[in-house]
Amino acid sequence: MKFALVEGIRQEATAGARGLCPGCSSSVIAKCGEIRLHHWAHLSTRVCDPWREKETEWHRGWKNEFPVEWQEVWHRAPSGEIHISDVKTANGTVLEFQHSPITPLEKASREAFYRPMAWVVNGARLKRDLPSFCAALTDAASVGTKLRA
Repeated sequence: MKFALVEGIRQEATAGARGLCPGCSSSVIAKCGEIRLHHWAHLSTRVCDPWREKETEWHRGWKNEFPVEWQEVWHRAPSGEIHISDVKTANGTVLEFQHSPITPLEKASREAFYRPMAWVVNGARLKRDLPSFCAALTDAASVGTKLRA
């Protein structure tokens, strides 16, 4: 996760910092090595958002194209289920950036949870991705309106 609460203020990870997870209020520590992107990690093995994945530079780069206050917006369902949208625009549209494959069940689950939403997909991660991505577009539902921030 890119942001945690440090003394009640939403902040990015910096070396040696500790904070609280904005979703579950558990303790998190900053991971600021040289291999992976700087991020926050729960001290425990707790996973408060089951859809959470390791973030790539591609993913972070897309999030950074939007205002900070739109990035990593927390959502809590009436059941208590927690999810973090990659971006939630001022008009309430959720944007999910997907670099790695997910199951059709997870895709449908996210689409049902975040409404309205749109996907930004890396269709060229592997050589075989682009043809598969193009084929999937033929089955995708079309949105009749333009999404605007």
